[in-house]
Amino acid sequence: MGLRNVQAEVALPSAARGAGTYTSGPLAAAGTAADVLLSVHCTAASGTPTLDCSLEESADGSTWTAVPGSAAAQLAAVGNRVAGAGITKNYVRVTSTVGGTTPSMTYRVALWIRPE
Repeated sequence: MGLRNVQAEVALPSAARGAGTYTSGPLAAAGTAADVLLSVHCTAASGTPTLDCSLEESADGSTWTAVPGSAAAQLAAVGNRVAGAGITKNYVRVTSTVGGTTPSMTYRVALWIRPE
């Protein structure tokens, strides 16, 4: 068995983000994602922040549900997190939430997608 091609995408480019929820658009063509690796890289944090990132999937590209087991461990400071999951529906996207007291976090989220 040989190596397979992998699609890599920056789901959320590096930016400073305050409190709120941020989502990417669909990142894989319909039905192509099988296994997805989520990578979070936070380069700056201020206030008392928290950052939660995970995957969502959709059969139709408009109704989204959480992918079980896809949440990266919460970040509360500069650092990195990785999580992975199997996708069972046609589309996949990233959702991230910045919370805490007067939070600001500069981070990016990338995905590595192994097609079916």
